[in-house]
Amino acid sequence: MRVVISIVNYNTEELTKQCLESIFSTKNKNDYEVWVVDNASTDGSVNMIKEFKRVRLIENNANLGFGAAHNIVLKKADAPYLLILNSDCQVGEDVLDNMVTFMEKNPEAAITSCKILGFDGKLQPSAGDLPLGLALFSWLFNLEVLGINKSFHRNEPEYYKGVHEVGWVSGNFMLIRSSVIKKIGCFNERFFMYFEDTEYCYRAKKAGYQIMINPEVSIKHLSGGSLDDPKLRQWGGEYKGLVLFYNQYNGVLAGLFIKILVYISVFLRIIIYGLNGKLNYSNTYAKIIFSI
Repeated sequence: MRVVISIVNYNTEELTKQCLESIFSTKNKNDYEVWVVDNASTDGSVNMIKEFKRVRLIENNANLGFGAAHNIVLKKADAPYLLILNSDCQVGEDVLDNMVTFMEKNPEAAITSCKILGFDGKLQPSAGDLPLGLALFSWLFNLEVLGINKSFHRNEPEYYKGVHEVGWVSGNFMLIRSSVIKKIGCFNERFFMYFEDTEYCYRAKKAGYQIMINPEVSIKHLSGGSLDDPKLRQWGGEYKGLVLFYNQYNGVLAGLFIKILVYISVFLRIIIYGLNGKLNYSNTYAKIIFSI
């Protein structure tokens, strides 16, 4: 077995079905195995998944979150490569083979992602610099408009036009060498959802590994497909993850400082979006204030 694919499902019956169909409908030279971890769904997902006889299904009794659910697979799977794949993604022909070939031609690449496109074909930024120093301030306060080319989230299209090393890649599609897992372990389960991918890449880089992106390969992703309020959950989850990240690696005072910066950033966004007439964004950020 060359690749074990790990998918976490939580009440995304139709999206998970489409994801699995996209995998099994393609021809691959490399042998692969698909594991789906269901986080106590109530929408009929489990019965649907059982229709795919080649899927190894794990049923949890509660919603354990993103990282904890994937960790079940990471601890059990035995393959040179493990692919973390979102249930709202679809992979096309040769995606798996091309990514494995890329990893084998680039032994310095320990964790790799590809180009992520929306179902409408538009680029979805899915990588960036680690949230440290200038990259952190640039992201919080939109300093990219001043020409600063470092940020936690890299949104410029040029960033996704060539193979290169990055600070982190999204857990939407994250191909990991098993040797990395053996050395640094699995996802940090303190992060329920969002930021666990960044924290994992941070640990990998600290251990001397390289994180890379291969934009020559692409998949489709429906952003927030598993969420009831995607923007609120994503933005709020990232802010909370950022504070937790600094708490863990730099101490409580550093975490408090980052939390204050986040509040300032969110308040500014509420005001600016409100003045620009984007009241839906302004309202979303207002809700985030009470969730951090």
